[in-house]
Amino acid sequence: MEKEKEGVKTGRRGISAERIARRMLEGKGFTIIATNYKISSKGENIGEIDIVAEKDGEKYAIEVKSGKASLSSIRQAYANAKLAGLKPLLICKKSDEATKEAAKKLGVEILELSEYHLLLEPEELESIVKNCMEEVMEKYGYMPYAFMSNSDIKFFKILAEADSIEDALSKLKMNEKKFGEKLSKMAKKGILPSRPLSFADLKKYSMAVISHNEFMERIKRMEKEIKEIKNLLKEIAGK
Repeated sequence: MEKEKEGVKTGRRGISAERIARRMLEGKGFTIIATNYKISSKGENIGEIDIVAEKDGEKYAIEVKSGKASLSSIRQAYANAKLAGLKPLLICKKSDEATKEAAKKLGVEILELSEYHLLLEPEELESIVKNCMEEVMEKYGYMPYAFMSNSDIKFFKILAEADSIEDALSKLKMNEKKFGEKLSKMAKKGILPSRPLSFADLKKYSMAVISHNEFMERIKRMEKEIKEIKNLLKEIAGK
């Protein structure tokens, strides 16, 4: 049981580190392209990259460590980047000289979270916390968003059930351009977040939005039924 609890804590630290890392990267001018990116070869999953981001025309495979960097984490960042054909970058809490030397030889860039936090102004910290909270709420479908039409709901249901982006496009009868325009329209309406989403994140978010919408519909029906019951009781009391 203790090991299970420790595993949960470690997992949570990893998720938090990745969330902070994304905000740090965005603050440094990176554009997040994907998270938890699967590396495939001949239909087989052979690896996973925590974050794929782009800056100045260069795409990076980014490994995030919630603790101290090690030689194995350097090798992992290097190997995954090579498999994906991207530039390797490791974000960690801290690293020693031996690790930095190994990273230099392999061409793995290192960004340390500890230095980043020390340089934070209160306003910057507040912004990061706010963005992280919004991201968590977005993930579970609790962000306030605009009214959804039947076509919007159908769109999200197809995304939630699709096995891949190609499958979604086929079922939606859209090309990539039309799909992108639809996502932009949803973002402007406040239904989707404006930040880029990988298909996996978009699928999860679609599931959350559908669940939230169904929950709100149930609430509306309950309110309507309660109102009808109150009116009926008033009529009975009046007689």
